[in-house]
Amino acid sequence: MLDLIIIGSGPFGISLASHAVSNNLEYKLFGYPMDFWKNQMPQDMFIRTPHEFVSFSDSKDELTVQQFSLETDIDLVTPLPRPIFVQYANWFAQKSGIEFTPNKIIKVKNQAGYYEVISETGEQYTAKNVVVATGVEHYKYLPDFLKQLPPQMVTHTSGYTTFSQFKGKRVVVLGSGQSAWEAAGLLHRDGADVELIYRKEGPNYAGSRENEIALRDVGDVFYQLPIEEKKQGWGQSPGSVAHFLKPYVEGLVPQNAGVSIEHIEPINEEEVRIVLSDGTDKTVNHIIAATGFRIDLDKVPFFDEDLLSIIDREEGYSHFPKLNESFESSLSGLYFAGPLSSHSHGPTFRFILGLRKTAFSIIPSVREKKNNLVNI
Repeated sequence: MLDLIIIGSGPFGISLASHAVSNNLEYKLFGYPMDFWKNQMPQDMFIRTPHEFVSFSDSKDELTVQQFSLETDIDLVTPLPRPIFVQYANWFAQKSGIEFTPNKIIKVKNQAGYYEVISETGEQYTAKNVVVATGVEHYKYLPDFLKQLPPQMVTHTSGYTTFSQFKGKRVVVLGSGQSAWEAAGLLHRDGADVELIYRKEGPNYAGSRENEIALRDVGDVFYQLPIEEKKQGWGQSPGSVAHFLKPYVEGLVPQNAGVSIEHIEPINEEEVRIVLSDGTDKTVNHIIAATGFRIDLDKVPFFDEDLLSIIDREEGYSHFPKLNESFESSLSGLYFAGPLSSHSHGPTFRFILGLRKTAFSIIPSVREKKNNLVNI
């Protein structure tokens, strides 16, 4: 029986595996390495977080992105291109001695004192502890009025590595945040007739080194804060746009700000009619929804109803599991890392900035349980 199974091979899962190796834990790391970053996002765009804050976590704080740069002679710049970030992840995994099991998990069962995990290939594994370290891929959000459209006419921003298929097409991007600006900029570059539509009065350009430090640091104390101080960190992230995207959109892509969609209907197999709240009536070929993600424990695909029903939830926020200080749920040995931990532990854990705190909380808890069993 394994000490630990980690589900998700993105930055959180890889960091946790590095700590597991250092602590001599028997583990399995499931998932396709950095799949979301490689195959669900445009590769010729950038990491939003400044490069000095994107390091993964190892137990000695040695395998930083700066050390990667020194050893590989790859220059670090801000904004950091996504392929370089993926290269860093691969380097980190190799240096850490991490072994991947590139299979998806389709089922997690809670047995008496341990967990049984089934992979997409039908193999079964057992472990005393499981960490759910998946990202946001299960939580794409589409407003109800878009769900009525045929799927070929509306898509979410997540999942695109290129927008070249929209060359010469009339495309509307709905949203005012980072993914909306990125999609609009790339659509324009690839020859689409694109425009932005959003309810805000204008874009919110944000982000600075000071903001990143503040967001990182709040993760160290959030769990202990009084509820009144926690409230400002709960809910969905407010939409904002990194400054580096401004030249990709401003003056290039028309923006319809301060409006909402009043009516939408397909005209034929290739065209959609949109009526805006200001009376504008337009016809387009496709709608790309930059409508973000809604984190929801009930949407985790490898949990069945029986398991979901016995996980305690945060009071008033039942789509989040209730976690202790070590990121452990009410089920002994079941931990959550990343977005699903962001209600209990704060907004830091929606981002790469939460990697270190997560790994230095979960792995010592798992190791302590193992030591206690040995000493019984």
